[in-house]
Amino acid sequence: MRVSITIDTEDEDTALRLLGALRDSGLAPAVEATVEEADVLILPDTRQVLVHAEPVELTRLEFELLLHLCSHTDRVHRRRELLSTVWGVNDDYSGARTVDVHVRRVRQKLGDAADVIQTVRGVGYLVASSARFRVEGAPNVVRLADRRAG
Repeated sequence: MRVSITIDTEDEDTALRLLGALRDSGLAPAVEATVEEADVLILPDTRQVLVHAEPVELTRLEFELLLHLCSHTDRVHRRRELLSTVWGVNDDYSGARTVDVHVRRVRQKLGDAADVIQTVRGVGYLVASSARFRVEGAPNVVRLADRRAG
């Protein structure tokens, strides 16, 4: 059984107290504190990307590609898979080189943080969970999705 809880409030203290109570009861996983700041911050709710706290302008597909790679870390994404999931193209005739061009453009826009996206030669692309990036949600919304109950 899966349980999903959404807390939508303007009062951040209330949300944090409720999340703390859920953690204390064992219903929510403990969150590890991150000391390091992320080089790349992705804000899906506002579709923004910040590199060293400076906004970076990405096209819709560039944003979707970066978000997909950073949301599914520690696995190699094949070019055909990316064409299917990000572009929605499911045929064998579309060029997989399109993915390479978009990755190159995203890297150029990320500047010195471009090493977040690693190339796996002859296969595709990888973002390691150890890379200095963070995907964030809205600050006043706490989501506990896909939590398995007892």
